[in-house]
Amino acid sequence: MDKKPRTSHDDEFIQPKLHPSFRDRTLGRLCVAVCLLLVIWTFACSLLPYLSACHHSDRQRVAGDVFPKIRIGNNTRRVSFEAYIMSKCPDAKACLQELVVPAMEKVSDKVDFELRYIGSVDPNSDAVSCMHGPAECLGNMILLCAAQLYPDPKISLGFANCMVNDYYNIPSRDLVESCAMEHGIDFKKINGCISEEGKAQGLLRDSVERSAEANVSTSCTIRLEGKTWCVTDMKKDCNDGGNLDGLVKDVKSAYEDLNS
Repeated sequence: MDKKPRTSHDDEFIQPKLHPSFRDRTLGRLCVAVCLLLVIWTFACSLLPYLSACHHSDRQRVAGDVFPKIRIGNNTRRVSFEAYIMSKCPDAKACLQELVVPAMEKVSDKVDFELRYIGSVDPNSDAVSCMHGPAECLGNMILLCAAQLYPDPKISLGFANCMVNDYYNIPSRDLVESCAMEHGIDFKKINGCISEEGKAQGLLRDSVERSAEANVSTSCTIRLEGKTWCVTDMKKDCNDGGNLDGLVKDVKSAYEDLNS
């Protein structure tokens, strides 16, 4: 029988025939390789979850677990520490220099400190009068303005101590400028506070009224936690001898009681 001649068209569709056993072996090897790659991939992801290619959505969670942001709540309570003075009173100078300032150098991190002023308020006019005259009232207002502008006691108390050290010259402009420069205070800001209508007078009135509410009328009176610790000019009602060591000790003790 004559064979049908092959044409070029027939050659286009002729595919090579692989031996069945060879094909099966190739597919098997391919499956093994794929499975091996999956095993390696899974194992790598389990060891390195922070790889973005594995679990990008878990990256922040894992990092957060390893390096947690610890937030420490500041619930510490501070001791109320108040000194009541008259700026032109010699007892105020001794009180600040021998007790208040050196105590603050030791316990400033444990107290809320405030310097208050003693005087009297006319109930009919709200006018404030001071024991040592209008000059003392102006001196008190200067110190109150400084405390409002510079609430850090290291600045405002240092300024007050400098002023009261030369209490007989209060409220001399030269003294104010010198103490302001020494303690990094802008004299123009102090002058602006004094010059602003009603501002300094209001600060003084509020301070004097709070002193009256605390029943304080003597310079210098120190109070801790709302209780009189010492009236220094007469050594009256003084705890622990009314000295520096006793003041520091009582502040630390009150601080421990508040935070125990």
